[in-house]
Amino acid sequence: MHIAFRVDGSSHIGLGHIMRCLTLAKQCMDEHHVTFICNELPAHVESLLKGSVNALILLDESQWLLGNDKLSDIENAESVNEATVHSSMVLSKQAQHKQARYCIAKLQIQSNIPPDILIVDHYQLSSPFCTAMRDYCKHIVVIDDLANRSHDCDVLLDQNLFENTNTRYKGLVPSSAVLLLGPEFAVLKEAFYQASTEITVKPTLQSEQDIPLQKSNHILVCFGGSDPSDITRKVVAELSNLKSYSFTADIVVGGAYAHVDALTTLVAKHNHMTLHHNTPSMPQLMQKASFMIGAGGSMHWERAQMNLAGLIITIADNQIETTRYLHQRNCCMWLGESEKVTSDEIRKAIEFALNSPEKISDIANNARSLLNHEQCSSYVMDTIINAITR
Repeated sequence: MHIAFRVDGSSHIGLGHIMRCLTLAKQCMDEHHVTFICNELPAHVESLLKGSVNALILLDESQWLLGNDKLSDIENAESVNEATVHSSMVLSKQAQHKQARYCIAKLQIQSNIPPDILIVDHYQLSSPFCTAMRDYCKHIVVIDDLANRSHDCDVLLDQNLFENTNTRYKGLVPSSAVLLLGPEFAVLKEAFYQASTEITVKPTLQSEQDIPLQKSNHILVCFGGSDPSDITRKVVAELSNLKSYSFTADIVVGGAYAHVDALTTLVAKHNHMTLHHNTPSMPQLMQKASFMIGAGGSMHWERAQMNLAGLIITIADNQIETTRYLHQRNCCMWLGESEKVTSDEIRKAIEFALNSPEKISDIANNARSLLNHEQCSSYVMDTIINAITR
Protein backbone atom coordinates (compact mmCIF):
# COMPACT_ATOMS: atom_id res chain seq x y z
CA MET A 1 0.00 0.00 0.00
CA HIS A 2 0.90 3.65 -0.41
CA ILE A 3 0.65 5.44 2.97
CA ALA A 4 1.00 9.23 3.08
CA PHE A 5 1.40 11.47 6.12
CA ARG A 6 0.38 15.15 6.24
CA VAL A 7 2.31 16.61 9.17
CA ASP A 8 4.46 19.63 10.01
CA GLY A 9 7.20 20.48 12.50
CA SER A 10 9.37 23.48 13.36
CA SER A 11 11.15 25.16 16.25
CA HIS A 12 7.93 27.10 16.90
CA ILE A 13 5.34 24.31 16.88
CA GLY A 14 7.77 21.60 17.99
CA LEU A 15 8.79 18.31 16.43
CA GLY A 16 6.51 15.91 18.33
CA HIS A 17 4.04 15.43 15.48
CA ILE A 18 6.84 14.71 12.98
CA MET A 19 8.53 12.20 15.28
CA ARG A 20 5.23 10.49 16.12
CA CYS A 21 4.41 10.06 12.43
CA LEU A 22 7.94 8.87 11.65
CA THR A 23 7.58 6.24 14.37
CA LEU A 24 4.34 5.03 12.78
CA ALA A 25 5.95 5.05 9.34
CA LYS A 26 8.81 2.87 10.52
CA GLN A 27 6.27 0.35 11.80
CA CYS A 28 5.06 -0.31 8.25
CA MET A 29 7.88 0.61 5.84
CA ASP A 30 9.02 -2.97 5.34
CA GLU A 31 5.77 -3.72 3.51
CA HIS A 32 4.42 -0.35 2.35
CA HIS A 33 5.51 2.76 0.44
CA VAL A 34 5.59 5.84 2.72
CA THR A 35 5.35 9.49 1.67
CA PHE A 36 5.57 12.52 3.98
CA ILE A 37 3.90 15.80 2.96
CA CYS A 38 5.21 18.77 4.93
CA ASN A 39 5.67 22.52 4.86
CA GLU A 40 9.24 23.82 5.03
CA LEU A 41 11.20 21.94 7.70
CA PRO A 42 14.31 22.61 9.77
CA ALA A 43 17.31 21.35 7.81
CA HIS A 44 18.11 18.50 10.19
CA VAL A 45 14.50 17.28 10.12
CA GLU A 46 14.35 17.41 6.32
CA SER A 47 17.57 15.40 6.19
CA LEU A 48 16.19 12.88 8.69
CA LEU A 49 13.01 12.33 6.68
CA LYS A 50 14.83 12.07 3.36
CA GLY A 51 16.97 9.32 4.86
CA SER A 52 14.06 7.53 6.51
CA VAL A 53 10.98 7.44 4.24
CA ASN A 54 10.42 6.58 0.58
CA ALA A 55 9.41 10.10 -0.50
CA LEU A 56 9.26 13.59 0.99
CA ILE A 57 7.04 16.27 -0.58
CA LEU A 58 7.77 19.81 0.59
CA LEU A 59 4.94 22.29 0.19
CA ASP A 60 5.29 25.93 -0.76
CA GLU A 61 2.94 27.64 1.66
CA SER A 62 2.48 30.61 -0.67
CA GLN A 63 0.63 28.30 -3.08
CA TRP A 64 -2.28 27.83 -0.70
CA LEU A 65 -2.06 30.53 1.97
CA LEU A 66 -1.43 34.08 0.75
CA GLY A 67 0.92 36.07 2.95
CA ASN A 68 -1.38 39.09 3.13
CA ASP A 69 -4.34 36.91 4.04
CA LYS A 70 -2.82 34.68 6.72
CA LEU A 71 -4.95 35.97 9.56
CA SER A 72 -8.10 36.20 7.46
CA ASP A 73 -7.69 32.55 6.53
CA ILE A 74 -7.73 31.54 10.21
CA GLU A 75 -11.03 30.94 11.95
CA ASN A 76 -11.68 33.44 14.76
CA ALA A 77 -8.87 35.55 13.34
CA GLU A 78 -9.60 38.52 15.57
CA SER A 79 -8.17 36.64 18.55
CA VAL A 80 -5.04 35.45 16.76
CA ASN A 81 -1.61 36.99 16.60
CA GLU A 82 1.06 36.24 14.02
CA ALA A 83 2.93 33.85 16.33
CA THR A 84 -0.02 31.46 16.53
CA VAL A 85 -0.71 31.19 12.80
CA HIS A 86 1.46 28.10 12.46
CA SER A 87 0.43 26.33 15.65
CA SER A 88 -3.07 25.20 16.59
CA MET A 89 -5.55 27.61 14.98
CA VAL A 90 -7.84 25.85 12.53
CA LEU A 91 -7.64 27.07 8.95
CA SER A 92 -10.77 28.31 7.22
CA LYS A 93 -12.70 25.97 4.94
CA GLN A 94 -11.44 27.86 1.89
CA ALA A 95 -7.80 27.60 2.96
CA GLN A 96 -8.13 23.89 3.74
CA HIS A 97 -9.70 23.18 0.32
CA LYS A 98 -6.93 25.14 -1.36
CA GLN A 99 -4.27 23.21 0.55
CA ALA A 100 -5.91 19.87 -0.31
CA ARG A 101 -5.92 20.66 -4.03
CA TYR A 102 -2.25 21.63 -3.81
CA CYS A 103 -1.36 18.42 -1.93
CA ILE A 104 -3.17 16.31 -4.54
CA ALA A 105 -1.30 18.06 -7.36
CA LYS A 106 2.05 17.45 -5.62
CA LEU A 107 1.17 13.80 -4.99
CA GLN A 108 0.25 13.33 -8.65
CA ILE A 109 3.61 14.74 -9.71
CA GLN A 110 5.46 12.55 -7.23
CA SER A 111 3.70 9.27 -8.04
CA ASN A 112 1.03 7.80 -10.26
CA ILE A 113 -0.23 5.76 -7.31
CA PRO A 114 -2.73 7.58 -5.05
CA PRO A 115 -2.36 6.97 -1.31
CA ASP A 116 -4.35 4.05 0.03
CA ILE A 117 -4.17 5.70 3.45
CA LEU A 118 -3.65 9.38 4.27
CA ILE A 119 -2.70 10.01 7.91
CA VAL A 120 -3.31 13.62 8.99
CA ASP A 121 -1.57 14.83 12.16
CA HIS A 122 -2.17 18.57 12.09
CA TYR A 123 -4.02 20.99 14.40
CA GLN A 124 -4.78 23.44 11.58
CA LEU A 125 -6.66 20.87 9.50
CA SER A 126 -10.13 19.40 9.99
CA SER A 127 -13.07 17.98 8.01
CA PRO A 128 -12.82 20.30 4.95
CA PHE A 129 -9.24 19.18 4.22
CA CYS A 130 -9.97 15.47 4.72
CA THR A 131 -13.19 15.57 2.68
CA ALA A 132 -11.34 17.23 -0.20
CA MET A 133 -8.49 14.69 0.04
CA ARG A 134 -10.98 11.81 -0.34
CA ASP A 135 -11.10 12.69 -4.05
CA TYR A 136 -7.60 11.20 -4.29
CA CYS A 137 -7.02 9.05 -1.16
CA LYS A 138 -8.94 5.88 -0.37
CA HIS A 139 -8.91 6.10 3.41
CA ILE A 140 -8.32 8.88 5.95
CA VAL A 141 -6.78 8.50 9.40
CA VAL A 142 -6.61 11.46 11.79
CA ILE A 143 -4.29 11.79 14.78
CA ASP A 144 -5.57 14.33 17.30
CA ASP A 145 -5.70 15.16 20.99
CA LEU A 146 -7.58 18.46 21.06
CA ALA A 147 -11.11 17.24 20.21
CA ASN A 148 -11.94 20.82 19.22
CA ARG A 149 -13.03 20.37 15.57
CA SER A 150 -14.76 17.90 13.27
CA HIS A 151 -12.89 15.22 11.29
CA ASP A 152 -13.97 13.34 8.17
CA CYS A 153 -12.01 10.16 8.87
CA ASP A 154 -12.23 6.38 8.87
CA VAL A 155 -9.99 6.02 11.93
CA LEU A 156 -9.16 8.50 14.68
CA LEU A 157 -6.15 7.96 16.95
CA ASP A 158 -5.73 9.80 20.26
CA GLN A 159 -3.17 8.16 22.51
CA ASN A 160 -3.75 10.47 25.45
CA LEU A 161 -5.75 9.92 28.62
CA PHE A 162 -8.51 12.25 29.76
CA GLU A 163 -11.30 12.08 32.28
CA ASN A 164 -13.74 11.92 29.34
CA THR A 165 -11.56 9.89 26.94
CA ASN A 166 -14.41 7.74 25.64
CA THR A 167 -16.85 10.57 24.91
CA ARG A 168 -14.84 13.63 23.88
CA TYR A 169 -15.06 12.93 20.10
CA LYS A 170 -18.82 12.35 20.12
CA GLY A 171 -20.30 14.34 17.25
CA LEU A 172 -16.87 15.25 15.85
CA VAL A 173 -16.28 12.15 13.70
CA PRO A 174 -18.53 9.98 11.49
CA SER A 175 -20.49 7.35 13.39
CA SER A 176 -18.69 4.71 11.31
CA ALA A 177 -15.20 5.88 12.36
CA VAL A 178 -13.04 3.51 14.39
CA LEU A 179 -11.75 5.26 17.53
CA LEU A 180 -8.36 4.23 18.91
CA LEU A 181 -8.30 6.04 22.24
CA GLY A 182 -6.00 6.06 25.23
CA PRO A 183 -2.45 4.96 26.05
CA GLU A 184 -3.16 1.42 24.82
CA PHE A 185 -2.43 3.04 21.45
CA ALA A 186 0.64 5.01 22.52
CA VAL A 187 3.03 5.51 19.59
CA LEU A 188 6.47 4.47 20.86
CA LYS A 189 9.73 3.94 19.04
CA GLU A 190 11.03 0.39 18.72
CA ALA A 191 13.95 1.33 21.00
CA PHE A 192 11.60 1.90 23.94
CA TYR A 193 10.13 -1.59 23.55
CA GLN A 194 13.60 -3.10 23.38
CA ALA A 195 14.95 -1.18 26.39
CA SER A 196 11.85 -1.80 28.50
CA THR A 197 12.33 -5.57 28.36
CA GLU A 198 15.05 -5.02 30.97
CA ILE A 199 12.77 -2.95 33.22
CA THR A 200 11.41 -4.33 36.45
CA VAL A 201 8.73 -2.55 38.44
CA LYS A 202 10.27 -0.36 41.14
CA PRO A 203 9.59 -1.66 44.65
CA THR A 204 7.20 0.45 46.70
CA LEU A 205 8.92 1.36 49.96
CA GLN A 206 6.64 0.88 52.96
CA SER A 207 8.35 2.93 55.67
CA GLU A 208 11.21 5.28 56.39
CA GLN A 209 13.28 2.27 57.44
CA ASP A 210 13.03 0.97 53.88
CA ILE A 211 14.53 4.10 52.31
CA PRO A 212 18.10 3.36 51.22
CA LEU A 213 20.72 5.42 53.04
CA GLN A 214 22.68 5.84 49.79
CA LYS A 215 20.20 6.92 47.14
CA SER A 216 21.20 6.74 43.48
CA ASN A 217 20.09 10.23 42.55
CA HIS A 218 20.38 10.52 38.78
CA ILE A 219 18.14 13.09 37.11
CA LEU A 220 17.14 13.31 33.46
CA VAL A 221 16.02 16.64 31.99
CA CYS A 222 14.34 16.89 28.57
CA PHE A 223 11.70 19.18 27.10
CA GLY A 224 11.46 17.77 23.58
CA GLY A 225 13.02 18.64 20.29
CA SER A 226 12.71 22.42 20.36
CA ASP A 227 11.78 23.70 23.86
CA PRO A 228 10.67 27.09 22.48
CA SER A 229 10.33 28.68 25.94
CA ASP A 230 13.81 27.43 26.95
CA ILE A 231 12.59 25.93 30.21
CA THR A 232 15.61 23.60 30.09
CA ARG A 233 17.98 26.41 31.13
CA LYS A 234 15.66 27.41 33.96
CA VAL A 235 15.70 23.86 35.31
CA VAL A 236 19.48 23.52 34.93
CA ALA A 237 19.93 26.80 36.81
CA GLU A 238 17.93 25.37 39.72
CA LEU A 239 19.87 22.11 39.64
CA SER A 240 23.10 24.09 39.85
CA ASN A 241 21.80 25.80 43.01
CA LEU A 242 21.18 22.54 44.88
CA LYS A 243 24.50 22.58 46.69
CA SER A 244 23.46 20.39 49.61
CA TYR A 245 22.42 17.40 47.46
CA SER A 246 24.57 14.76 45.81
CA PHE A 247 23.24 13.88 42.35
CA THR A 248 24.15 13.55 38.70
CA ALA A 249 22.11 14.70 35.72
CA ASP A 250 21.74 14.15 31.98
CA ILE A 251 20.47 17.24 30.14
CA VAL A 252 18.93 16.51 26.72
CA VAL A 253 17.96 18.99 23.98
CA GLY A 254 16.83 18.33 20.43
CA GLY A 255 18.05 19.47 17.05
CA ALA A 256 15.63 22.42 16.92
CA TYR A 257 16.70 23.82 20.31
CA ALA A 258 17.88 27.39 19.72
CA HIS A 259 20.05 28.02 22.78
CA VAL A 260 22.68 25.30 22.59
CA ASP A 261 25.71 27.56 23.05
CA ALA A 262 24.35 29.24 26.19
CA LEU A 263 23.26 25.91 27.67
CA THR A 264 26.61 24.30 26.85
CA THR A 265 28.39 27.07 28.75
CA LEU A 266 26.09 26.66 31.74
CA VAL A 267 26.33 22.85 31.93
CA ALA A 268 30.13 22.93 31.47
CA LYS A 269 30.45 24.62 34.86
CA HIS A 270 29.14 21.50 36.60
CA ASN A 271 31.03 18.22 36.29
CA HIS A 272 28.04 16.26 37.63
CA MET A 273 25.93 17.25 34.59
CA THR A 274 26.22 15.97 31.02
CA LEU A 275 24.68 17.67 27.99
CA HIS A 276 23.29 15.57 25.10
CA HIS A 277 22.33 17.27 21.84
CA ASN A 278 19.93 15.47 19.50
CA THR A 279 20.74 12.10 21.04
CA PRO A 280 19.32 8.82 19.72
CA SER A 281 19.72 7.26 23.19
CA MET A 282 16.67 8.48 25.12
CA PRO A 283 15.54 4.98 26.20
CA GLN A 284 18.98 4.28 27.67
CA LEU A 285 19.08 7.67 29.39
CA MET A 286 15.63 7.03 30.86
CA GLN A 287 16.81 3.63 32.02
CA LYS A 288 19.62 5.28 34.02
CA ALA A 289 17.47 7.95 35.66
CA SER A 290 15.86 8.00 39.11
CA PHE A 291 13.29 10.48 37.84
CA MET A 292 12.83 12.90 34.96
CA ILE A 293 12.04 16.60 34.72
CA GLY A 294 10.36 17.16 31.37
CA ALA A 295 7.39 18.03 29.22
CA GLY A 296 4.04 16.35 28.71
CA GLY A 297 2.84 14.99 25.37
CA SER A 298 4.27 11.76 23.99
CA MET A 299 7.00 11.72 26.65
CA HIS A 300 4.35 10.74 29.21
CA TRP A 301 4.11 7.35 27.52
CA GLU A 302 7.85 6.98 26.92
CA ARG A 303 8.41 7.50 30.65
CA ALA A 304 5.58 5.09 31.49
CA GLN A 305 7.11 2.44 29.23
CA MET A 306 10.45 2.89 31.02
CA ASN A 307 8.89 2.97 34.51
CA LEU A 308 10.24 6.46 35.10
CA ALA A 309 8.49 9.09 37.22
CA GLY A 310 8.06 12.53 35.71
CA LEU A 311 8.12 16.02 37.19
CA ILE A 312 6.22 17.77 34.43
CA ILE A 313 6.28 21.34 33.18
CA THR A 314 3.87 21.63 30.27
CA ILE A 315 5.28 23.56 27.31
CA ALA A 316 2.14 23.70 25.14
CA ASP A 317 -1.57 24.14 25.81
CA ASN A 318 -2.42 20.73 24.33
CA GLN A 319 -0.32 19.05 27.06
CA ILE A 320 -2.25 20.53 29.98
CA GLU A 321 -5.45 18.47 30.14
CA THR A 322 -3.79 15.04 30.06
CA THR A 323 -1.01 16.15 32.43
CA ARG A 324 -3.55 17.51 34.92
CA TYR A 325 -5.48 14.23 34.84
CA LEU A 326 -2.33 12.11 35.23
CA HIS A 327 -1.30 14.31 38.16
CA GLN A 328 -4.70 13.69 39.78
CA ARG A 329 -4.14 9.95 39.37
CA ASN A 330 -0.63 10.18 40.87
CA CYS A 331 0.95 9.16 37.56
CA CYS A 332 3.14 12.28 37.39
CA MET A 333 3.84 15.49 39.29
CA TRP A 334 2.65 18.55 37.38
CA LEU A 335 4.55 21.69 38.37
CA GLY A 336 2.64 24.00 36.04
CA GLU A 337 2.97 25.69 32.67
CA SER A 338 6.36 26.80 31.38
CA GLU A 339 5.34 30.48 31.25
CA LYS A 340 4.02 30.44 34.82
CA VAL A 341 6.11 28.01 36.87
CA THR A 342 8.58 29.75 39.17
CA SER A 343 12.17 28.85 39.94
CA ASP A 344 11.17 28.29 43.56
CA GLU A 345 8.47 25.79 42.52
CA ILE A 346 10.97 23.90 40.36
CA ARG A 347 13.56 23.78 43.15
CA LYS A 348 11.05 22.55 45.76
CA ALA A 349 9.79 19.80 43.41
CA ILE A 350 13.33 18.57 42.77
CA GLU A 351 14.06 18.54 46.50
CA PHE A 352 10.85 16.61 47.12
CA ALA A 353 11.82 13.99 44.52
CA LEU A 354 15.32 13.63 45.93
CA ASN A 355 14.00 13.30 49.48
CA SER A 356 11.04 10.99 48.69
CA PRO A 357 12.19 7.99 46.61
CA GLU A 358 9.24 5.88 47.80
CA LYS A 359 6.72 8.40 46.50
CA ILE A 360 8.62 8.72 43.23
CA SER A 361 8.47 4.91 42.91
CA ASP A 362 4.70 5.04 43.39
CA ILE A 363 4.36 7.60 40.58
CA ALA A 364 6.53 5.51 38.24
CA ASN A 365 4.58 2.33 38.93
CA ASN A 366 1.21 4.05 38.54
CA ALA A 367 2.23 5.47 35.16
CA ARG A 368 3.60 2.16 33.94
CA SER A 369 0.32 0.42 34.80
CA LEU A 370 -1.47 2.53 32.16
CA LEU A 371 0.27 0.76 29.26
CA ASN A 372 -0.09 -2.71 27.81
CA HIS A 373 3.43 -4.11 27.97
CA GLU A 374 2.58 -7.30 26.11
CA GLN A 375 1.99 -5.69 22.69
CA CYS A 376 4.60 -5.47 19.94
CA SER A 377 6.13 -2.27 18.61
CA SER A 378 4.04 -2.30 15.41
CA TYR A 379 0.75 -2.71 17.30
CA VAL A 380 -0.66 0.76 16.56
CA MET A 381 0.05 0.73 12.83
CA ASP A 382 -1.14 -2.87 12.55
CA THR A 383 -4.39 -1.86 14.28
CA ILE A 384 -4.90 1.09 11.92
CA ILE A 385 -4.36 -1.04 8.81
CA ASN A 386 -6.57 -3.84 10.15
CA ALA A 387 -9.36 -1.36 10.93
CA ILE A 388 -9.28 -0.05 7.38
CA THR A 389 -8.92 -3.37 5.55
CA ARG A 390 -11.34 -5.41 7.65
